[in-house]
Amino acid sequence: MNIVDWQKFSKESNIFKNRNPTNWVFLEEFLTRDFYEKLRESYPKFDNTWEMEDSYDKLSYRKYWKMDGKKILIPEKDDRYSDAWNEFMKYVWSDEFCKKLAEFTGVPITNLKHFGFMLIRKNGFQLPHTHNVSDKTLIVILYFSENWEKGDPGGTYLSDGNDESKIVFEPHNLDNTCLIVLDGPHAAHGARRVTKDVERKAIQLTYEPFSSVAGWYVNLGESKTELLDL
Repeated sequence: MNIVDWQKFSKESNIFKNRNPTNWVFLEEFLTRDFYEKLRESYPKFDNTWEMEDSYDKLSYRKYWKMDGKKILIPEKDDRYSDAWNEFMKYVWSDEFCKKLAEFTGVPITNLKHFGFMLIRKNGFQLPHTHNVSDKTLIVILYFSENWEKGDPGGTYLSDGNDESKIVFEPHNLDNTCLIVLDGPHAAHGARRVTKDVERKAIQLTYEPFSSVAGWYVNLGESKTELLDL
């Protein structure tokens, strides 16, 4: 499936692997443009089906791919989303994509664990925080917002600890771009408060190693659903 040209990002692979104290990289024109436009045009519109996350440390909205009662991802066709998004889901779940991502990062992930749409609107924000789930968890954020102006808040920044005054990287091109971060104690990130009447559209994918015997790398014994026909 010709959705990501991994070959053109070969130099960025070394950048990712050699960064410290955590590994990260920002990739532009990540998806083939034609397919990206199909995803952007059919990105879920904001309505009352979005879950609002409103607390002292964040204000944002979320939608998720189909999950079971234990909130485990079910990688089957989800009629709430377009054909393009269902095709995309099939691709990012595939062994092909996982293998390429593992080769690019040097992190031995094998499976997609989480798929969520992330929307920030005016006054939305997220204070810097660190998941620190594991040393083999990859966070992949893809953006779908055109005409984002340089210097405007909203892109997920990386910071030196949980301190917004110590931002080390903040993306301003949010049109078909991708931020890949290796989780861990130094992978602090957040989003500055959006002040304009705009929508920052993104998705977050989370990858980890999975064993049919032991389960997920973090939650040993937790099951994974097999891919159904999309």
